[in-house]
Amino acid sequence: MTSSGDEYRRRAKTCFDAAYDTENQHTRAALLELAEEWLRMAGSWDDPHAAPAAEQASPIFQQQQQIQPKEDEKQD
Repeated sequence: MTSSGDEYRRRAKTCFDAAYDTENQHTRAALLELAEEWLRMAGSWDDPHAAPAAEQASPIFQQQQQIQPKEDEKQD
């Protein structure tokens, strides 16, 4: 049986994966925000006295922002 924190992290990974796969920039941004929220909830579940979510999710969000468009995606 997995903990709620583990389930929230699994959902965050699903959002990160979907963000990587989408070609739509608005959808990607929304998925990344949702993933960060899942990670914040996981951190709060694991340790309610942990550092604020922005400090925890920031490095992951920065890493995800570096996703490059797919080669077949047209540049406008």
